[in-house]
Amino acid sequence: MKTPHRASLFLAPLSAVALALGGLLFLPALAARPAVAAPTQAAGESPCVTSGGDDPALCRELIELVVRDVVPLVEAQTHAVVLTTQDGETVLPIFVDESAAVAIAFRLAELKSPQPLAQDLLDDVVHKLGASVTEVRIDDLRGDIYTGRVFIKQGKKSLELDARPADSIAMALDGSARIRVTRKVLSQAGISRDDIEALHQGMPGVGGSGGGGEPDAVPMKAPKKSQSISL
Repeated sequence: MKTPHRASLFLAPLSAVALALGGLLFLPALAARPAVAAPTQAAGESPCVTSGGDDPALCRELIELVVRDVVPLVEAQTHAVVLTTQDGETVLPIFVDESAAVAIAFRLAELKSPQPLAQDLLDDVVHKLGASVTEVRIDDLRGDIYTGRVFIKQGKKSLELDARPADSIAMALDGSARIRVTRKVLSQAGISRDDIEALHQGMPGVGGSGGGGEPDAVPMKAPKKSQSISL
């Protein structure tokens, strides 16, 4: 099932989000696509496919990403996970549902949730089987669907599982596994810092004044130990 693209609903509030994140965020109207469950790959099918005259190296080259924050987009009724390249020059926004956003926020704060979440269950299963997540990867972007995998090591056995980014990012944070993306995905959905700054300057403010107004969306800060989150 595809999540509808909501970029047109929150261009003005997003200017406040960009300010709150100190220029790290993005403009979804340009490139961001919702992260939805990846379709099951057929046996032998490549996880990343180029078309036409595209350079096959776009699928082979991998770039490591860092999770910077989780941002609630109130008017769009969704959340965005903000990932950047290690040099901070390119942002890859991934839309996730509330449960994934909460799970990722807890992991960023290195805290346990009051009740086990679905991502916690996945982590527990992996650990109880004597395995660990070594890497998660965002392989491709086909239409509005991100495809990816989780790489698991169990003794001498190595496993690859299809996974949506919303779940795999949370699993990566639990075990400090690296997060990598193909150059193809980053070229299609990534946004440069220069583009962010240029577009932010040209965006109307929340009140139509050109960058002013009260923010309708603010970063979802990782929960503190004294805080509780409604699950």
